[in-house]
Amino acid sequence: MRAARFLSAIMLSASFISLDAVAVRAESATTPAALEGEQLVALTILSSSSERRDITVSEIEALGLREVTTRSPWEAGELKLEGVLLRELLRLAGIENAEAVTVRAEDGYTQTIPREDWEKWPLILATRQDGEALTRRTQGPTRIVYPLNDYPELDTPDYKPRWIWTITSIEATK
Repeated sequence: MRAARFLSAIMLSASFISLDAVAVRAESATTPAALEGEQLVALTILSSSSERRDITVSEIEALGLREVTTRSPWEAGELKLEGVLLRELLRLAGIENAEAVTVRAEDGYTQTIPREDWEKWPLILATRQDGEALTRRTQGPTRIVYPLNDYPELDTPDYKPRWIWTITSIEATK
């Protein structure tokens, strides 16, 4: 009887390990690093005329990566992030002259970023942290970063909500 219970416990443990391995494979299959050579759509840009353009991580990073080290209003410590200037991405998409952009996250969170922000400060659309591609687990594949260390005036309740991650779309607003 004791041997049967022991064997059942081992089989149950093995099935959980197997399920965990499947879950890890499923998560890593959706990360930019796992899709090396493939084009991962990072987000969709919507113009004021409702034209859609899917943008890949490769297209974003081809604009030239910049590095920023900053603190975050939502995470402890300093973050070392790499990405492109938001204004450069908006120029690529042809919406740099919009009055504002509405940024939507995967969980439905939405914020409007006025043009003044991307014209006045070097806002980053980050794709990497500590040299590694952002994944959903690290708030990716893209996230908006306000460089708080370089511009302390951005560390206010007005700007903090504009740090958006797991971005699905950026839409030009009139």
